[in-house]
Amino acid sequence: MNVVADNLTSPKYFYPRIDYRAHPAFRDLDVAPYARETEVNALISAIDLALEKMNVSRLGGDAEIDRVFDLEVAARVAALQDFLSETITDQRTIAWLNRSFALVMKDLRERIHVVNRRHETADHRAKSPLGSIVARDLERDGAHICKLDRESHEKLLALCAPFMKELRERSKSQPNERIVHNFELYGAVGSELLSFFRREGILDGLSSYVGSNVNFSGFALEYSYARQKWWRGVYSDIGLADSNATYMHYDKGSRDPKAIIAITDVTEENGPTSFVRGSHKQNRSTFLHFMMTALDYGFQAEESHPAVGANYRPRFASERYRRELLSLPTALQGSSHFGDDVLDGTALSDELLRNEIRMTKDVGNCIVFDGNYGIHRGALVRSGERFVFQVIFDIAPPLSLMTRLKLQLRWLALKYLKGQR
Repeated sequence: MNVVADNLTSPKYFYPRIDYRAHPAFRDLDVAPYARETEVNALISAIDLALEKMNVSRLGGDAEIDRVFDLEVAARVAALQDFLSETITDQRTIAWLNRSFALVMKDLRERIHVVNRRHETADHRAKSPLGSIVARDLERDGAHICKLDRESHEKLLALCAPFMKELRERSKSQPNERIVHNFELYGAVGSELLSFFRREGILDGLSSYVGSNVNFSGFALEYSYARQKWWRGVYSDIGLADSNATYMHYDKGSRDPKAIIAITDVTEENGPTSFVRGSHKQNRSTFLHFMMTALDYGFQAEESHPAVGANYRPRFASERYRRELLSLPTALQGSSHFGDDVLDGTALSDELLRNEIRMTKDVGNCIVFDGNYGIHRGALVRSGERFVFQVIFDIAPPLSLMTRLKLQLRWLALKYLKGQR
């Protein structure tokens, strides 16, 4: 295959970049390096160049966006996929890559639609003083911190008491799983949260930050406690202790802001949510940023060689799967959930920890942040427990009046006919 990639050979890389061939869990695996790095780097650079060109273009509607995307971006992504299929011989790895390319193509297309929607909005300024503060903090730091007022806090605790009890009970039989309760958006708890978001200028500030309408779209109550093992020991097979940056990650998506609200006191020991200040603005390859989440979600363990232990990253907990990672081009060696791979005492570890804001009870109990581009983590409980709301916003157009009425009627039916809030 002849590779034509606009004569670009030095791509931007995924941030943060980790040298897996030097990592203790990978360095002695004796996997030959991928032989065609230069061509792959050129193809990735061409994809990023096409994405940057579309980012600054004003396109007329969804159909035009899709037409240009197929011509300028999708064709280059397909060229990279074809090149890897021709130069990698392991069929399991090829199947993994093909699943990942299908995911990344969808995510990149969605991102271009999101960016173009921002172009359509002439005035991105917040409409309220509080909204301006939220937008300023998000632009500068990638996160905004605030506190639930006492009345709302007490009301939410009372409303959630039966669910907190149920989650504690469920945790006894599910020690290796994330324990959550999903709420109806238009229930009593959701209404209380929505009122809080409006009073604090959060929806207004988020709309200014993303340059489009932002909706409160869903939330769940999560219970975290010290016995959980899902985040521990990814490299226990070689005796490597958990990194000080364990579970630092980005979320999958194009720009869906989120919030974490703690309704119980959080200390350093019971899993504070944290955010790495300024990480949302780090220079990076757009394609690789989305490809890493695609590789994570595209992975599938074989029945004949299942995932190892209870860790949430089976692709990294197994020597066999580590070998697959090393067989890829260097640019594709990574993960959206990279924190476990950051070695203590390195410059990268020092940088991440130095800029980390940790949401203990003295700092605040609500953090709103850019989870798709900003590095964050939480729920690493070493003692005690914590209850938090995981809140998702989206930038879809506002719900129609009819849709809102249907959702409210659905909630009422659940409440009165099934006894659910």
